[in-house]
Amino acid sequence: MSILARYRKPGGFRQLIKLIETSQPAKQQQLLQAIEAEDPHWAQLLRDKKITPQMVLDWDMSYLVVIFEHMHTRHCATVLYVLGEGSLHRFRSAFELERLNELNRLIKGMNEPTEVELRFAYNNMLETVRYLDEDRKIVLSLIDPKLDVSEAA
Repeated sequence: MSILARYRKPGGFRQLIKLIETSQPAKQQQLLQAIEAEDPHWAQLLRDKKITPQMVLDWDMSYLVVIFEHMHTRHCATVLYVLGEGSLHRFRSAFELERLNELNRLIKGMNEPTEVELRFAYNNMLETVRYLDEDRKIVLSLIDPKLDVSEAA
């Protein structure tokens, strides 16, 4: 059965890009290769529109604040921990006091996150970005027009 058959419906491209973005690198590569065998155009679109954690972390602070506000607290703390000591301080004025205190508490009690914990945190970040874009709380086409999936979906 065709991999793309189930995704060639309204909203299917969005589902597929989310699946690829949150899959482990080896699985991403495997999926993209299988899709390329069926439809090279879709495979290239997926590669072009796929967001990565590093891309997100390079965005303007105003976008990061919205993303971090909507992430699961534990995952947000994990990402901030990995970013380094000054990262929470950068967001101090943007977060509500309760959220800031909870993040601070979690970060202080944290050990170096495992690869699995970091993967879950990054996946939560990517899922949050796509959710916020669908909900129009952030607009990916304004951050980077090539990331907009509205026409591809």
